[in-house]
Amino acid sequence: MAAATALEEAAAPMGALCGLVQDFVMGQQEGPADQVAADVKSGGYTVLQVVEALGSSLENPEPRTRARGIQLLSQVLLQCHSLLLEKEVVHLILFYENRLKDHHLVIPSVLQGLRALSLSVALPPGLAVSVLKAIFQEVHVQSLLQVDRHTVFSIITNFMRSREEELKGLGADFTFGFIQVMDGEKDPRNLLVAFRIVHDLISKDYSLGPFVEELFEVTSCYFPIDFTPPPNDPYGIQRDDLILSLRAVLASTPRFAEFLLPLLIEKVDSEILSAKLDSLQTLNACCSVYGQKELKDFLPSLWASIRREVFQTASERVEAEGLAALHSLTACLSCSVLRADAEDLLDSFLSNILQGL
Repeated sequence: MAAATALEEAAAPMGALCGLVQDFVMGQQEGPADQVAADVKSGGYTVLQVVEALGSSLENPEPRTRARGIQLLSQVLLQCHSLLLEKEVVHLILFYENRLKDHHLVIPSVLQGLRALSLSVALPPGLAVSVLKAIFQEVHVQSLLQVDRHTVFSIITNFMRSREEELKGLGADFTFGFIQVMDGEKDPRNLLVAFRIVHDLISKDYSLGPFVEELFEVTSCYFPIDFTPPPNDPYGIQRDDLILSLRAVLASTPRFAEFLLPLLIEKVDSEILSAKLDSLQTLNACCSVYGQKELKDFLPSLWASIRREVFQTASERVEAEGLAALHSLTACLSCSVLRADAEDLLDSFLSNILQGL
């Protein structure tokens, strides 16, 4: 009799859990997921018990039902990832990676689960690379909704923060995979995250391999920024946020110089005031990381464009930015005078300026 009572008491919590799972999967209420997460955090259930309770939902032939089941599990993991043991993380990663091959309706919930697991301190070595390889191979990011694309960027960001050396072990394959993820992105919320990732790829010395030009192209296609916040500014993102974030990327490495300088000259020569200003300000920023080697072939064209803006513009702002860019160029060349031929280059540049006055 006592044994039967004990079994009933043990079964009661699982019965309650199954009820919550059923309410969530078959209904449209979000409350049961929060309740399950709260119960897991309080020790009422384990994550394994949640998976067991979901059982048939995860294998249901109807994609929407599978998606709903995985959504519940993912929402629980987002709130409870700090409680996971390493062996649980391993099994969950394998489960979620396999589900990346599932119906497109399921993918958003799968990505949320992987985002939760990317935050887990119990993630064993090697699995960050495994997750990213699976995403790069299985997920067509461009076909996802904005929020789901943002989730992919978040997973990459989380792993770059916590598994830097592991990701660097991928070499240039990681850079190429990210380029494929970012390609064609248009939402400003996602672009801010993507620009930060590109900046980190460069500043933290990830391998770009043969993909320097591709990385430049996938970011420079947004230059100059043409963005007007929608009415009431629901995202809290201003045009200047995007301009400064993109500029930080473009001016972060001299390896972009051969591609960027012709673009800046083209935009300085355009009829659009904002493009002129952005280009001159970006050139100014570049001069702090460039040397005479990067500038040498472009100095005549740069001077011709800047001269026109300084002497022929009707805009005081453009004139001021042109003079600032000119100052930065001469300062950059002056810093290189101890190098071979650098003094001749500086003299030649200054002579051109004096002749044009």
